[in-house]
Formats: sequence, C-alpha cells, structure tokens
Amino acid sequence: MLTNLYHYEMKSHFTFICLCLLSFAAQGQDFLRVEQEAGLGHVTRNNGVSVADYDADGDLDLFFVGYRSFVEFDSTTWNRLMRNNGDGTFTDVTIEAGLTNQFANTDIQASIGEKMGASWGDYDNDGFPDLFLANSRADQLYHNDGDGTFTEVTEASGIVSCHTCYSSAGLWVDYDRDRDLDLYIPVLNGDNILYQNKGDGTFEDVTLRMGINGVGVTWTAVAFDINGDGFQDILDVNDTQINNLWENKSGQGFADVSLPYRMNDTGAGMGVTIGDYNNDGLFDVYITQIYNYLPNPLFKNTGQRRFENVAAAMGVENTGWGWGTHFLDYDHDGDEDLFAVNGVVSKQYIGGQEQLDEPNYFYRNTLIEGTEGFVDWTTETSTGEMARARGLEVFDYDSDGDLDMVVANVETTPFLYQNQTVSESQSSHTNWLQIDLEGTQSNRNAFGAQVTVTTAEGKYHRLHHGACFYGQSIKPVHVGLGAAELVERIIVLWPSGNRDTLLQVAINQKISIKETPREKSLNAPVISGASASSTFPNPFDKTTTMRFDLPRGGSLSLKVFDSMGKLVYTTEVQVDQAQRIELPWGGNTTEGVGVSSGIYLYEAVFTTLSEDIWFRGKMMKSGT
Repeated sequence: MLTNLYHYEMKSHFTFICLCLLSFAAQGQDFLRVEQEAGLGHVTRNNGVSVADYDADGDLDLFFVGYRSFVEFDSTTWNRLMRNNGDGTFTDVTIEAGLTNQFANTDIQASIGEKMGASWGDYDNDGFPDLFLANSRADQLYHNDGDGTFTEVTEASGIVSCHTCYSSAGLWVDYDRDRDLDLYIPVLNGDNILYQNKGDGTFEDVTLRMGINGVGVTWTAVAFDINGDGFQDILDVNDTQINNLWENKSGQGFADVSLPYRMNDTGAGMGVTIGDYNNDGLFDVYITQIYNYLPNPLFKNTGQRRFENVAAAMGVENTGWGWGTHFLDYDHDGDEDLFAVNGVVSKQYIGGQEQLDEPNYFYRNTLIEGTEGFVDWTTETSTGEMARARGLEVFDYDSDGDLDMVVANVETTPFLYQNQTVSESQSSHTNWLQIDLEGTQSNRNAFGAQVTVTTAEGKYHRLHHGACFYGQSIKPVHVGLGAAELVERIIVLWPSGNRDTLLQVAINQKISIKETPREKSLNAPVISGASASSTFPNPFDKTTTMRFDLPRGGSLSLKVFDSMGKLVYTTEVQVDQAQRIELPWGGNTTEGVGVSSGIYLYEAVFTTLSEDIWFRGKMMKSGT
C-alpha cells in the first residue's frame, strides 16, 4: 500500500519542466527559486537537509528529513531521498532505495520535530556514502549497498538506539586518525555520544573513555583542527549554555578549552559554519542564535589560540531566530558571503519582546571591495522569505559552477535557490574551481582536509568538513576565482598529515584530487620552491621542451595527452639533487609514431619521499 501511495503522489504532484524555459528570470537577479520546476513540490515539512552523490553518477542528490513522526499514509511525514537527474530536476527514489523503515515515535512526543538530521559519511571507505539519521528517540544507520539501495544496520553496527535521547544530528569525524570515520552524536537532552569506528563495520561507544561527555543542549557540532597538531577538535554549539570546544589530545582523549580559546559563548546557539571570511588563512566560526536572547557571534581566529567576537563590527550579529547558516562565495569574487535562515518556534516573549516571524538574511562580504565586513544583501539576492526555516545546504545542484542553496522549512515546501552568477553574468570576473577530494591514508571523504588555492588575484582557504545544522554533506570544495585566468597552485593538507600540490590548473572546471600514499611521517613538510616555466617553443613544429625547476632529489614522471584525453607519450627521469630539468618532446608517441597537429596537454608529477608536486600545461603542435 505504501507503493500505491507513492505512485499516486508521483501522478498528482510531479511536473518536470525544463529549466531552460525559465526565460522570465530578470537579468541581475542573484537567485531564482526553482523548487517546483525541479520536482520538489511534493516535499514538505522538513527539519534537516543534506547532499551527497549517493549513486556515484557525478551529481549531488538531496535528502530531506521529515519534521513529524512517520505515518505511512501521510506523505507530509516522510523522509525523502531525491535523485538528481542531471537536467535540473530530481526524482523521488525513497521507496526504491529501501528507505521505507522510517522513524515513528510512540513515546514522549518531541516539541520541535520527531526526525531531525541526516548525515552522509562513507564509514567503510567503499566509495558509496552511508547515511546516519538522528531522531528524537531512536537513531538509524543505513549502509549504502552500492546498487542504489540502502540496508539499515543500526543494531548490527553497534549504534545503540537511546530511547531517552533526543539526538539532533550526527558528525562524521576521524578523531583518532586511523583512516575511517567515527561518529559523534549531539544530544539535546543529555550527554553527547562518541562512537569509535572499529574498522569492521561496527562501532564502540567511547564517550566516557575519551572524556567528551559534556551535558548540554547541543544542536550542532563541527570538527576542525584548532591548534594545528593534526587532530580534529570538536565544537559543540549549545542552547543557552556555554559552548564546549573539545581539544583532541592526539586521539587519546578530549579536554574542554572553550574558555582559554574565548569561545565560551552562552547564547541560544543553533547553527554553525566555518570559513575564512577575511582571507588571512585562519578559519573563523559563525554561530546563529536567538538575537533577542544574545546576538550571533562571529569568532575571528587571531592565530594565537584565541578567537575574538567581531559580529557587531562586521554587521552580522542579527539573523532573527537563527538556525541553518553557511559561508559561501556566491558571486565568485574571492571572498565568502554569509546566508542564515530563521524561524520562530512559537510566538513567545524573550527579553520582553514578542518573537515574530522574520525574513532569512543574506550578507555580502565586502572584503574584495576594500572593506572588511558585510552588508545586508537580502533584497538584492531575493532570499528574504519568511517560512519558519530550519535546515540549509549550499551546493552546485545544476553543475554550472556556482553555488545554489536549498532551505528546509517546517511548515511548507523547501526553497531551492538557483544561483544566476554563471548563467546570467556578462562579466569575466566570475571564474571558479571545484575540487573533489578522495583520501587514501585519510578517511575516503577527506573530512578535515584543508585546501589552499593560489592565483594572481589572491590566496583562498577552504576547510572540507561537510557539517551543517541538522546534517552533514559530501560535496566538492568550491572556490570563487574572480578575474583569475589560471590557478597557480593548489595545496591539499590531508587529515593524515600528507600534502599534495598541483601547479598550473585551468579555471572553470571540477577536478578530482586523490591523496598520494606515503610511507614517511604523517606530518611531512611542504616542498617549496618548485615551479614550471612555459613550454618553448609553443606552438611548435618538430620539437618542444618543458622546463622544470626541482627543489631536491626525486622522480619526475611526464605524461602527454591529446585533446580527447588519450595518453600518447610518457617518460620518467630521476634526479639526485635540486636542479633544472628540461624534457624535450618531438611530437611522437611513446612508440615513436608521429602525432598530428593540434592541442596537447601535459601532466608531470615530481615525487619525493614526503610529497608529490604536480605540473600541468598545454601546447600546440603545428604542421602535419
């Protein structure tokens, strides 16, 4: 009968309209709402929302968490898995994916939703994202079977369904750096819970042993390395209680350092986002709260193991009754903007003021224009609806290069905001890069990785962790590049301590970086001073030469590809010391057969015991 209801919904509610027909979008409008056209019109009443490419087809799919306890024949109570069709629309695959065993609460009723968050994480490193669901009385873990379906493994995995716990989300984090994801569960009515991944598909509760059993009303948790020791620390965002900042003691335990780091805020904290809003290479933290209780803090990282609350000075202290929030460079100018959604729980009085519905807030970062701070850009972005929102995620849903946004609302359908930056802009200053990360000696999702992208326009830093209010997502790292015509360098600091460097990367593309395994120390130093000059001559007729300045001994491997990506030539040389290497190419295949004229791409990898450095470029062969 559940299947019959599903087919009735499909017939009654799904109307897929090609997004190319949306010609009525006004030029200059930053975002356009497209949830109906995208096939999300039947999704309604949600808490969390998160994204991942669950079926490995190259685009990001959506998971919505239903607000109320599941009732089979009430479609407004369902969780929904929405498969991205790659054409601007989604298809509901909840039933065929095996996600029908949804949580129904028969115990004490929860006041702000029965089903809360959805967190994607590949806990067994098989390449397919698994799914943790946080509920008011019984959490659920689903294993991705790799064929488009999921199997619930909660009991078999050792995740104990706490029948008194009101869980809000799940945080996947490799706290012990053993290459697999552990699970930290924020709880609203008791101790938070830390499960250690045992590497065999099961988990062990190590909360007490790790000393991370703080009691607080924790809405969200996020992991990042606050002290540069290579281990992921955890920040609890608590409601009307002091936030906990748990310093990771080399995977052997945790200690609360919220006071010495000056992050002991006592506001009604809900959502959190991490970014480098001032492009200084230090990650800052923004928390949404109830403004009339205490304003939102923006914790600026001073680089001296201290954070300073600069929210008022930066103009972002008020987002109403705040929930989900994200830093994002929506306009690709090189600095990170800020979006936060809100929604009152009830028309109650706080600080003597009645809490009324307010619009969501969008703030544009003015750093690139010369002023460190933000301006209210809600009207200009057309994002100021009032709909009692909860969850928020930003992702490139239509694969056009810019970041779109999805908002989960508890009383209506979600909002899907299609970013118009790439499609509508007439400027050449909207370049971008997206980076898919795959760990090998780190967890496969590379949660905890730090990415630095350098261009002639500037240097940009991103932390890859996926955590958001009511969930966690697996998505590419996104960087706006402004007018830059080339990425000079990408450095990835993996959670394992390994570093990979790529040089001379083309703009306006999505690339994949896979961690290079190493046998040396997990904290190998960065190799500096490597560079590659232009290929000369270029264009060439018979022979061209590629020059590489190498900082020390190692192995240099060169590959040449044609414009279709076919490998035509490869060679490798060993060097004993720092020197300049010139590698000629005579326009032949490895077997000595001449190639035709056209564009050719080269990729060179310089390998040492501590790091790989990548060089990329292109050249044109003229003649016949």
